[in-house]
Amino acid sequence: LHDALPISTVGKLTAGLAHMAAKRKVEVITGVAVFTGANTISVSGEREIAFRPALIAAGFAPVLLPFLPEDERIVDSTGALSLPFVPKRMLVVGGGIIGLEMATVYSGLGARIDVVEMADRILPGVDTDLVSIWQKRNKHRFDRILLSTRLESVEGKPEGLEARFSGEAEPAHYDLILIAAGRVPGTKG
Repeated sequence: LHDALPISTVGKLTAGLAHMAAKRKVEVITGVAVFTGANTISVSGEREIAFRPALIAAGFAPVLLPFLPEDERIVDSTGALSLPFVPKRMLVVGGGIIGLEMATVYSGLGARIDVVEMADRILPGVDTDLVSIWQKRNKHRFDRILLSTRLESVEGKPEGLEARFSGEAEPAHYDLILIAAGRVPGTKG
């Protein structure tokens, strides 16, 4: 959120939250917290705090696929919001809500889109009747939707990213790969 908003807006939001906390006699402590026991944490190694219940709100991070090369043409959903160009060919890894939302945006801008999804359908967890309606209305946006298929490898080349898939799906070249394969809790460390 901070990267998407002007500095003055972030400052106002932060100041507003600090004011609300102070009004409610909430002490705000800034630092890195580490659990030191079942009911204690240490904040930046300087202060020990005891508690009864604890609410952990550490945010989340995109799932990283360990076999992907370091390449600026491979982005997560945050990176896809600030691209300096519209790709001609784009691969979306993950057929969930975030991946398909970004795919429809880039398709509307003129990109040709492939989607690869490990599950046997897109939008897992969404009512199948709704998915069917969505697919009919958006079929023209996609060159391929590869279901029950896994992205196996990506090789960065000057002319694009070469992606290889499990099963019988043919390899393909892309200008951009969006990783939208899910989120993990931001609790590392």
